[in-house]
Amino acid sequence: MFSIGEFASIGRVSIRMLRHYDEIGLLTPARVDPFTGYRWYQGSQFAVLGEIVAYKDLGFRLDEVARIVQGKCSDTALTAMLTKRRLELGRQLDFDAARLRRLDARLRHLEGEPAMSTLTATLKALPELHVAQASAVAPGFGPENIGPVIGPLFARLRRDLTTAGIPLGPNPVATYEALESGDADGVRANAAYPVNSGLALPDDSQAAFSIVDVPAVDLAATAIHYGSPDTIGDTWDALHAWIDSHGYQLAGVCREVYIVSEPESEENWVTELQQPVVSG
Repeated sequence: MFSIGEFASIGRVSIRMLRHYDEIGLLTPARVDPFTGYRWYQGSQFAVLGEIVAYKDLGFRLDEVARIVQGKCSDTALTAMLTKRRLELGRQLDFDAARLRRLDARLRHLEGEPAMSTLTATLKALPELHVAQASAVAPGFGPENIGPVIGPLFARLRRDLTTAGIPLGPNPVATYEALESGDADGVRANAAYPVNSGLALPDDSQAAFSIVDVPAVDLAATAIHYGSPDTIGDTWDALHAWIDSHGYQLAGVCREVYIVSEPESEENWVTELQQPVVSG
C-alpha cells in the first residue's frame, strides 16, 4: 500500500487535493488508520486517480467527474457530455482568437500602422418594432458572456410563442442593457421576435414573455457580420472604430438583427449590427 504522500507524488496531485477527494467521496483511501487517521491507498487506485485527473483536465466539474468514474454515467450520456465539452472548447478558441486579433490590431496601432478594416458601415433610421420579448441576465458583455444566455433564450421564446399560437415575424432581434442595480456587473439580454402590430397580452397573462415596442431611432450606424456570433465582437469593434473616426457618438442601446440564422449553421449566419448615434 502507499502512504498519502507517496500516492500523491506518484499520481502527480497534491495531498490537499487527495484529502478533498476523500471528503467529497470521489476517491476514498483503501484504509484509514483508526488511531492516527492516516490514509493509505492501493496501487489499483492509480487508475481511478488517472481518470479523475484526465476528466478534470478536460474541464469537467467534480460532480460530473464523480458520475463518470463511479460508473453512474452511461456510454451515451458520456458521449453527450464529451461532445458538449468539445463545442464549449471550440467556442472558447473562437473567443480567444478574436481577442488575439483585437490585441494585435492595437499593437499595430501603437506601432504607428494605420488601422485597416474591410467594414462597410451604413447610416440609416431604424423603425419602431412591435415584438414579443423574453429576457434573462448574462454575467457581462462580450460573446463569451452573452452567447450562452441569448441562444437558449431565443429557443425558449420560439417554443413559448409557438405554444401560444403566435406567428413569429422574420428577423429576430437581440438587445442588451447594463443592469443598474446590485453590483452593476450583469447585463439584461433581450430576445425578441416581431409580431403583428395589434397583438397584446391580457393584463393577467402568466406568459414568460411580454409584448413591447422597441422605439424608432432617428440615426444609427449599421454593419453586417457574417458567420458565427462567437466572433461578432470583432465586427462590433470595427463598427465602433468607424463611428469614432467619422465624428459620431454612441446614443442608445444597440440592436443585433438576425437576417439569416437558425436553422442554418452558424458559419452561414448574417447579422446586422445597429448602433444608434448622434453627430459629434
